[in-house]
Amino acid sequence: MISVIVLSSILCGCSVVLNLIVILTVSKKRSKDLRHLILMSLALCEGMSITVWYLNYVYSYFHKHEPLTKKLCGISGFIVLYLTITAVSHLVWLCIYRFISISHPLKIHYFFVDTKRRVLYFILPCWIYGLFWSSAPLFGWIKLGEENSSYYRCTVIYYPDEFLKRSYLFVFIVFFYFMPLSAISFFTLKVHLELRSMLKQCKKVSGNNALITKDTYKLARQDFINACLIVASFAVVWSPYALCVFALSLGYKKLKGFLFFCALFSKLSTIFDPIIYCLVYKNFRETLRRDIKTIFKVAAVAPQ
Repeated sequence: MISVIVLSSILCGCSVVLNLIVILTVSKKRSKDLRHLILMSLALCEGMSITVWYLNYVYSYFHKHEPLTKKLCGISGFIVLYLTITAVSHLVWLCIYRFISISHPLKIHYFFVDTKRRVLYFILPCWIYGLFWSSAPLFGWIKLGEENSSYYRCTVIYYPDEFLKRSYLFVFIVFFYFMPLSAISFFTLKVHLELRSMLKQCKKVSGNNALITKDTYKLARQDFINACLIVASFAVVWSPYALCVFALSLGYKKLKGFLFFCALFSKLSTIFDPIIYCLVYKNFRETLRRDIKTIFKVAAVAPQ
């Protein structure tokens, strides 16, 4: 288990650093659009989620039989579940906003010119959506507890005997995995098709050698790469976890031990998301590089 703690420490450290980079870099931008606000909210979700999960895991490992451990189990399980669902809803909204901003750029600029309206219509529903599904244990629809005595992880009990609690798992898989994956794939594909249509129009009007045609081609090519990364990262990271939960809900309890490693693997999303949605973009990297240079320059000229 020490090796798992070491691996979890590396995973948590990388995730926290990357998400902090996103928050600090975006927060220093003078003009922030809706995408920037969603990215900051997403980074906050994922950074807090893996931090709470890691701290509870380490504490439970070293204080297994203390009364406080059981109390912290339910609290941390609720927080991690809430933040994880909220983070997934952020990913869907990012894809929707990306589609609207490319298909209807003037309309979205006019509608979301007010910062409060941006938060009200896009970011706040993500947090409400996460709260709705994570509050199910409070009403007895599902139960939170220690997943397995060997792994010290507090989460939803994914192998209940009651049909009511199993029904939550089926609904949870649909709304947490299949619907987000379908929405992300659909809007990502729509953006790609829209850019392909724009490229054809540029070739038809301006010719293949025109500057606008070349720029549109570069944009379409980069978008295709980003689209593949967005869909593949969500599918690869969450599919093992979703399939394992589905099998457990059907009664295949032999997969109890495997569930922990699927959950641990899904934490990679907190590393992949900052990279795919931020660091792959040249503007973000340039802003980050400029901020780092400024920090070192200030440190170099600071009085001794």
